[in-house]
Amino acid sequence: RCWSTKPVPPNPLLQDKYNYIGLSQSNLRVHYKGHGKTHKDASSVRATHPIPASCGLYYFEVKIISKGRDGYMGVGLSAQGVNMNRLPGWDKHSYGYHGDDGHSFCSSGTGQAYGPTFTTGDVIGCGINLIDGSCFYTKNGHHLGIAFQDLPSGLYPTVGLQTPGEVIDANFGQEPFKFDIEGEMRELRRKTQGVIEDLSWPRKHGDAQAVLHNMVSTYLVHHGYSQTAESFARSAGQEISEELTSMRNRQHIQKLVLAGKLGEAISTVDQLYPGLLALNQDLHFRLKVRQFIEMVSGADSLEIESESGGGKSWADTSSSSGHSGSNMDMEEQVDNAG
Repeated sequence: RCWSTKPVPPNPLLQDKYNYIGLSQSNLRVHYKGHGKTHKDASSVRATHPIPASCGLYYFEVKIISKGRDGYMGVGLSAQGVNMNRLPGWDKHSYGYHGDDGHSFCSSGTGQAYGPTFTTGDVIGCGINLIDGSCFYTKNGHHLGIAFQDLPSGLYPTVGLQTPGEVIDANFGQEPFKFDIEGEMRELRRKTQGVIEDLSWPRKHGDAQAVLHNMVSTYLVHHGYSQTAESFARSAGQEISEELTSMRNRQHIQKLVLAGKLGEAISTVDQLYPGLLALNQDLHFRLKVRQFIEMVSGADSLEIESESGGGKSWADTSSSSGHSGSNMDMEEQVDNAG
């Protein structure tokens, strides 16, 4: 379950699983159907969708329907591509809490003492804080503490089984949780609010309101949002740091680049900012490479028609050296020239 303002797709344990895993009851019940003789018979199943990066806190629970022969079960998280012929936590970018010994496994076959063992009838929860990258577990509604720190994004809820008779049910929020996740979220919000309130504005930067106004104005000017920057400057009682004409020129050049009209963009830069590309030959070469790509696709051409008062051929601007291309570099260089 994801506690954020954005909807999250349902997350049944569905597609990414090893052969010894069986699924039933809308793919939310998982049972082991292998031999279970050695650790090589371990099997895991991964949820269909990764945990959204926009979540503040993500949580799911697993109920142990049967511990089976030995109770070699793991609950946790793993990245896409991690081997499913293993219990969660044994391989790189995989993290798990195991029922037979209560150890936590962080991308390693060697576990660390973490919590109690779990067996038939227990409900194990796994939560990940997307703000600080920490992961915690619960057992029968009780918080067991932080198990892992600094986890990467894009992880999937994962469950692993290893011996015959092991069966679990996954709960992604379709039923009430055993653990008070709403209370946990309230506490997280309280702590976050406290951190914000305790922040002090550095005096050396001046008045906080003026600095924020300048930050917004600088952003608008940099990206060429001339009308918005002008309106904001009037409402904030500030001066714009760049002439509106220059901002509109940069915005026009950026639109040409994004539209694939690299030849026209290069010509416009030469006309409006003479010498800029000569001083930044790497940027010039990147633009020419991009122009060549657009020419191959048919979106651009080598020459343009001459305008009244004289014109220029794109071939006149082709002598430079460098590598690869980016309209971000163009924007930054023109921004500095303006």
